[in-house]
Amino acid sequence: MSEIKNREMVEIEAVNTSFVLQAERQQVASQTDADFTNVILKQISEQVKMIEEKRKTFTAPLNQSLREINSTFKELTKPLQTAKNILTQKVMAWRREEQEKIRIEQERIAREEERRRKIQEAHKEQGHEISKPVVMTRPEPLKQRDTTQTRKVWKFKIIDVIKIPREYLMIDESNIRDAIRKGIREIPGVKIYQEEIMVIK
Repeated sequence: MSEIKNREMVEIEAVNTSFVLQAERQQVASQTDADFTNVILKQISEQVKMIEEKRKTFTAPLNQSLREINSTFKELTKPLQTAKNILTQKVMAWRREEQEKIRIEQERIAREEERRRKIQEAHKEQGHEISKPVVMTRPEPLKQRDTTQTRKVWKFKIIDVIKIPREYLMIDESNIRDAIRKGIREIPGVKIYQEEIMVIK
């Protein structure tokens, strides 16, 4: 920041301090006092606007530059994100198919083992000697041979909004304010009232 701009900041700070001192001294005990206080409030409002405009002279070029930088780098990474999404979907689809194959094979083996056990039991009832129960080789679990790193996350989807407990519902306050601005004065469960506030022009 240049020396001139530094001087401007010092001057602004001095004016702001004088407003604070004036506010602390000001008494409001009559209409005349209230009128004079309103004049001070208007001056303060104008000072705030001036400071905001001054801030924009500093931040506007920075924000514009930042937007351009962010946009440039976002565009650079878009193709990479596309490639990442395509490959991720392919790997996860393969994993689902592979896990389903393993599940089907495990169920087939379990059925075969049960079938053979029943045959063994039938032989045993006929007096034949049974050496050991049938245990077949299971397919190797996917996680023991797959290099893909995954983790499970909890997700949800709404299936019946009526059944959701109230503590999980959020009031749309902006929607309510918009309705009040449009003239709505009665909303079930909402108290709509007027409150007097100061308007500083």
